[in-house]
Amino acid sequence: MDIKKRLSAFFAEEGLPLEGNFLVAASGGPDSMALLDLMRRLPGGFQLYAAHLDHQLRADSQKESQVLRAYCHKYQLPLYESVWPKSLHPESGLEAAARDYRYNFLFEVARQVKADYLLTAHHGDDLLENILLKLVRSGIPREMNSLKPVSQRGQVKLVRPLLAVGKADLLAYAKKQGLEYVEDETNFTGITARNRLRQEVVPLLKKESPDLLENAWRFSQEMTAEEDYFAQAAGKLPEPEPFFGGWRIPKAAGQAESELVKAYLENFIQKKYNKRVQLDRILLANRQSQEKGGLHLSFYQGHYWLYPVKQPAPSPLEEVVAGQPFFFRGNCYLLSEEKREESPLAEISFPGKLSAGSLPNGQRLLLKDGRRTKSKKLFAAAGIPLALRGNCLSLFAGQEAVYVAGCYQQAVKEGKRPLYLYQVKTCKKGR
Repeated sequence: MDIKKRLSAFFAEEGLPLEGNFLVAASGGPDSMALLDLMRRLPGGFQLYAAHLDHQLRADSQKESQVLRAYCHKYQLPLYESVWPKSLHPESGLEAAARDYRYNFLFEVARQVKADYLLTAHHGDDLLENILLKLVRSGIPREMNSLKPVSQRGQVKLVRPLLAVGKADLLAYAKKQGLEYVEDETNFTGITARNRLRQEVVPLLKKESPDLLENAWRFSQEMTAEEDYFAQAAGKLPEPEPFFGGWRIPKAAGQAESELVKAYLENFIQKKYNKRVQLDRILLANRQSQEKGGLHLSFYQGHYWLYPVKQPAPSPLEEVVAGQPFFFRGNCYLLSEEKREESPLAEISFPGKLSAGSLPNGQRLLLKDGRRTKSKKLFAAAGIPLALRGNCLSLFAGQEAVYVAGCYQQAVKEGKRPLYLYQVKTCKKGR
């Protein structure tokens, strides 16, 4: 394989112009040294930078820094370095913590140098290992395809230009060019699941199929095309509506083909909650409830609903005073005797003593004809799920409910001075 031609073709195929600022995440290993050298040789009007984080996970980790400093000094490349202090190393979850710290450092350097692209040296063997590892752990196709060639991270594009190149090809390139590099000895131990796959499983699979890496790349490309198709289609559907601590899915979105609804919801969950979930397509098609990633999805009164499984306890009723802002469920409200320019949430009679909070269970509400009805009937008629009803602001005059957000409001009594309920930006006093 001619890696130089493959690299040039990658940028052309992805529509990434070779201009601006390029930052290479360099570890001092053979993969990243090969990438750094390939980018240095690539023709184009761009500025190349390197960034290195010493994780201090091995006694000889400083050798990587020495190799990088020597290379960058030789070719006059700006090098940014930092260290992950041992005092910040967690007792468990070290691999994930190291990855998070490394990317935080890299994106900070990218911000400093105004990088257009952050390049990592993930290669075809990494892609295959990632597919296998996610297959073992979750079986979620989107997770199996989490190593994408190009993805947007804030103002910078995260680029992995070597996913179609095998580890062996990179090693051969590094040796041919006489590049100095440091091998991470922990890659050859069985201390992690990824290493065990690398040492024990992948060699067997490669014996079965010489085209294994090409097949992994093809799988990734097919999955990306499918994800892009559904993401584009889902992007044309109306956004979920915030609704009393949850999200109500518009009927136009919920009535789409079930596979599209699935992609729509999974994309929204990832965007809003930063969680990758795999919804059960059968439960979704049958409009049955399911819980994934701490979120509850159900179908109620013609809508899909999405909300956190853990909901706050009902808020007890507490006295509120006209003209003084009060706090409820993360929002500030004001009962005002003066009518403002914006439309009020409610208009109620000025009854004197008022209290606000969640509607107590079993509360019966007074109707216009003098009869009383169970609050659950009005909640159901308004299409508010049981789990979210405690998030509906209720106002009481003495022991009588005069307003329940979303489903109930007593009419202003004739001859009585009204109070206007508004949601305001800030509360001087909170509770």
